[in-house]
Formats: sequence, C-alpha cells, structure tokens
Amino acid sequence: MTTKRKGELVIYEILIVILVIILIGTILYPKSVWKKLETDTTICRDRMMRISDAEVLYIQGTNEYSDSLDAVLEFVKNSPIFTSDSVMAALRDTFYVKLIVDYFRDYEDMATKPATDSAFSLVGNYPDSVFMPIVDRMLDSLKCCPTVGRPYHLTVVDTSAIKVCKISCPINQEDIERANSNFWFHTVGGGKLTNHGKVENGEPSWQPMKRK
Repeated sequence: MTTKRKGELVIYEILIVILVIILIGTILYPKSVWKKLETDTTICRDRMMRISDAEVLYIQGTNEYSDSLDAVLEFVKNSPIFTSDSVMAALRDTFYVKLIVDYFRDYEDMATKPATDSAFSLVGNYPDSVFMPIVDRMLDSLKCCPTVGRPYHLTVVDTSAIKVCKISCPINQEDIERANSNFWFHTVGGGKLTNHGKVENGEPSWQPMKRK
C-alpha cells in the first residue's frame, strides 16, 4: 500500500471518528437540555407551592396577608408563636416535612416514599442544632427561580369580597426570547423556555405531575 493511500485511510478514519462524536453529541446534548428544563420546572413549581404554604402559616399566625417574601420566610423561621402555640408548631412541622420531601426528590433523586420517610425522620428525630440549619438553607433556597435566579413575585390582591395571594414565576418575555434565540440551546439542543406558572391561594396553574 502506498504512502498516499495510507494517508487517505488515516484521514477517512479521523473523519469517521469526528462524525461519530458529532452524532453522539446531537443525541446527548438535547437530552441534557431537556433534563435541565424539566428539573428547573419541577424545582420552581415546588418552590412556589412551598411559598404558598408559608404564606398560609403567616396568615394563621398573624391574621394578616403579606406581599413580602422575606417577611413570610422570616416569620416561619423565627416567630415566637411556634414555641408558645402547639397547634402552630405542628402546622410548621407539617410544612417542614413537605419542604424536605421536595428537597430530597428534587436534589437527591429519591422516590416519594423514601423521601417522605426521610423527611419525617429528620423532623422528628434530630435535635434543633442539626435540623434547623438545614431547614434554614432550604427556606432561603425558596426565594428564587432556579432558571433565572430572580425572586418570585408575591402579590396580595385585596378586593371587597376576597383576598388573593399569588406567587408567580419571575421568568419574563425577555428571558424567553433571549433563551429561545440562543443557537445552542434552542436550535441544537431543542430547548424551549417558558414561564413556570403561578399559584393562587394554593391552586397551581399547572396540572400536578405524578411524582416518582
């Protein structure tokens, strides 16, 4: 075989390797984009539901509504009512269980039953010195959408008939247009960013997903 022929074969082999890499990339990259979108959507919606639950705790403890996310979370963390009122303390423990279950399912990829068992164990069996710093970090993580890193919109609409507490995802049209015009994200990865929805008086705007 001539040197020229050998050189051509080497070039063909290199081209084949490159094409295989490109083919694998076109399969794996979109999957990673879709997975990230799905994960962020789930986390964002879980956070909005927990903020709604925290607002309910605030209302029950103060007989008032609040449109300040910081004030609501600070109340859940540090209000003295949870040390003097056993009913409120039990309600906050129930909230903590939901918060921890979300964390285990969203970040630790645990199935619902083990996540729930682990959450009850953490709430019921660990001293405050271990338990509360973990919960404080989880509460702080509720403040922002994981996709854009901006705080949720917490608004209270007060009419003569009813008060409505609404928690909305902060993803706006500019975010959507910027992401969906990104060549790698949208064209190559097949990603499509959308707003993650809202929760009004505990009712989500999306169809609840069946969790694993």
